[in-house]
Amino acid sequence: MEFLYSFLEVAQKVGLLFIIIAIGFVCQRVRLLTEEANKCMADIVMYIVTPCVIINAFSATTYSNEALWGMLRNIGLVALIALAAHTMMIVVVCLLFRFKDDDRRRVMRFAAVFSNAGFIALPLAQALIDTPECHEGALYAAIFLAIFNIALWTWGFVNMSGDSGAMSWKKIVLNPGLIGVVFGMLLFTSPLYVTVGDSAGIRIPSILADALSALSALNLPLPMLMVGYYLGKADILAAFRDGWSYVCMAMRLIVFPMAALAILYALGVRGNVLIVSVIGAAAPVGATTTIFSAKYGRDTDLSVRLVALSTVLSLVTMPLIVGLTQMIA
Repeated sequence: MEFLYSFLEVAQKVGLLFIIIAIGFVCQRVRLLTEEANKCMADIVMYIVTPCVIINAFSATTYSNEALWGMLRNIGLVALIALAAHTMMIVVVCLLFRFKDDDRRRVMRFAAVFSNAGFIALPLAQALIDTPECHEGALYAAIFLAIFNIALWTWGFVNMSGDSGAMSWKKIVLNPGLIGVVFGMLLFTSPLYVTVGDSAGIRIPSILADALSALSALNLPLPMLMVGYYLGKADILAAFRDGWSYVCMAMRLIVFPMAALAILYALGVRGNVLIVSVIGAAAPVGATTTIFSAKYGRDTDLSVRLVALSTVLSLVTMPLIVGLTQMIA
């Protein structure tokens, strides 16, 4: 009964995301949403909304003075888990996907490793965990996303471009997600934090806090409209005729998240840290797969199919896996 309740709770949150995805799908079909508009939304989410979500998660979270070190410990734990998870996934996909077709091999490896951590996992963590007083879900998801971005601009970049010498450390250090975490952490641990009763919280002007909150709210609808747009363009049926697509999506949607859940649970990780870590691992193939495929001339059609079909299948897999995680966390 408890599992059914957790499943329905997660399914309801995921269902909300898919309603917006469906709207994006329709908008693409009627040409209301164009490729140019989709790229503009991607830039807005990446460079404005995501940093605002992260900073808002740090600045809007209040905590007891005694709880500060516990939260900092959890932040470090999530970072360590994300680093270990991405390292493990990279090793596995390099051993598993060894096709002679270079483009196909690189796209499959990238798709299996990089989930939609920013566009689906972060909003879902917010929806399931956050309260008006505490943005713990977004807080931990932001840390997971920062490690994700480091992996994306190191191994992910080299894998897709095929040129390790062209890796830009500037892009790694200055990516918006990492900047948001660094700035948020400075606020979170700064002497500017003041004690109010038995709680701590930073005093920032209410108009600035409202602006951060309003921009953060865009992290739910805009990415989902983008995913819907890609669904509208995809030839999903072609993915059903490709056996290796099933393997790739099974790794992304089932094997990696279930392995993360089993290992972390065995190591004694519990609570919101476990939930956020599994959500990050259980998200479908990220839209960055298509973005990188197009940029470096890889198999873009394959990338779109993997993003689209895994997003549809995650409507079933995410509620099952995240619901199970909530039940035992």
